[in-house]
Amino acid sequence: MADLELSIPPFDESLCRIDHPLIGEAQRLPEAYAAGGAERILSLKDRVWFKVKTGRWRGAATRLPEADRADAGPEVRQAPWWLGAGGYRREGDPGDFYAALKASWDREGGDSDRWMPTDWDWRRLQLEHAYAWEANIRRIVRGLITRSLRDGYPYQAEFEHYRVTALTRAREQETYLIVGTENIADPKVFAIIINAIPGIDPSSWLPEPDGVAGIQPKPGEVIWSTIMPPSVAAQLLDDQSES
Repeated sequence: MADLELSIPPFDESLCRIDHPLIGEAQRLPEAYAAGGAERILSLKDRVWFKVKTGRWRGAATRLPEADRADAGPEVRQAPWWLGAGGYRREGDPGDFYAALKASWDREGGDSDRWMPTDWDWRRLQLEHAYAWEANIRRIVRGLITRSLRDGYPYQAEFEHYRVTALTRAREQETYLIVGTENIADPKVFAIIINAIPGIDPSSWLPEPDGVAGIQPKPGEVIWSTIMPPSVAAQLLDDQSES
């Protein structure tokens, strides 16, 4: 991060929010590599590194061959590319990124391990996967509720071994939101679902063990209900990403 003049985001903030031109360009490298358009850094010889260039920024990225091994962990298989270093282009200056990279590689005895991911990086990647998983659950739940707002029918989705059903019912000036959850014993997963809709107080949800709005809980299902503020319903209906 220091190479890119960035501070490390706290653990409760996803790295996906980082906006940096070199990172964006590096994310296009796998496609360029597949098309035969990746430019190798020939001065580094212990591992295949590729150039990443955009504006004044220069970087060094590599594809981790460990990702192709049968015993590779899930993190490596899911993230086989790594941006190891970055800096500025200063043509003709010893401080030019690629010149400085070569000098550093020479000082290390021809070893580029210093630019490879560390245990901290892999732990942070696991956290990023958790963020992505939570975001996907919230997206699914919001999508179910939005569809029900449009036509009043219940909608259901499954992810892993969980099942969620959403139904909205308009009554006078209020809209009831009913959510059924099946096979969810982990309170963290339930909390993600309940908090999927910004603007709804989590404490407003009520369990409905005897059913509600003509819906009876199935074996293993827990039904919850709350009142959806009109502003929240309007926001969901206006959000094109939930269509």
